[in-house]
Amino acid sequence: DLGRRDADAAAGLTNVRWCRLSRETGWDRPRELQDARARESRWAEGYLLMIRWYAVTCWDVLDALGYEWMMRFDDDSFLLSPVGYDWFGAMRAGGFAYGFRTLSRECDRTFGQFVDAYRETERIPAPVDDGTIFCERVPKHCLKGRPRRPGVLAARPYCEGPGRLGFYNNWFVTAVAFWTSPAVARFRRTFDESALIFTHRNNDLIFQTAAVRLLLPRERWRRFADFSYQHHTIRDGAVRWGGLETGSRDPDAAGTLRAYFDRWHADDGAAHPARRCRVQLARNNASFEEVSYVAHGRTRWGVLAAPYCNKNGRAPLW
Repeated sequence: DLGRRDADAAAGLTNVRWCRLSRETGWDRPRELQDARARESRWAEGYLLMIRWYAVTCWDVLDALGYEWMMRFDDDSFLLSPVGYDWFGAMRAGGFAYGFRTLSRECDRTFGQFVDAYRETERIPAPVDDGTIFCERVPKHCLKGRPRRPGVLAARPYCEGPGRLGFYNNWFVTAVAFWTSPAVARFRRTFDESALIFTHRNNDLIFQTAAVRLLLPRERWRRFADFSYQHHTIRDGAVRWGGLETGSRDPDAAGTLRAYFDRWHADDGAAHPARRCRVQLARNNASFEEVSYVAHGRTRWGVLAAPYCNKNGRAPLW
């Protein structure tokens, strides 16, 4: 943990600004939810407050402090290859407002019901499958990952449609103005009032994903795939969720994979093979970049969850 001595030393050497987290800066429960009880006792209070911070409260704090951009980089995330450019500059230059590195397949059904109800109340169009989900379910009716027959796609409940895929937001970069805009602020407020953070552990990953999918045009999304990135959850000394995705511009991607297997799968590498995925970076960019990934964790249907790629090895931006 960061102590006072560490904080003072860093402040003297770098351009850093510390913000004390408290009720006034969004690190607490809403007063009306002080007694809300989680359905599972294993969810620590600090973890639930972290969810609320990244989903609901941090945006107004950042805006009040004068920040235009925000990047999250978890303390258990690792950047494994060089980045020779400015992430914020790349976002500005492309007109993007939300950038992410990889995907995680997760969407709580209770949250999906909340999103569908909110969308209908606000008259927001439902996100529609572009063919990716359809072709994963019935590949015989598809060619090169796209439906053979147009017109077969229709809106489905949120978690059965595109909402099933979340932006793995242990790393992301975003424009603060998107989150403080009236439409997103209203969505944040409604989610906060639902108490789903504290009763069902509906997390900041699925909330951020829903906000972006419902309220941000796809032309303003950006996936980054050039750098190698690792984020995983360790329990009892083993990787249980998440993993590694190599970067398309990692000069030693093969070495990055070897080092990961040597460190985490020296004895069971065959159980977690590296797979390839071709990913699209932006809506207005038809090209796909190839990455390799090592995934852990499965959905209740046995599908590899994170990092996620469609079974056909293709991940369009959708």
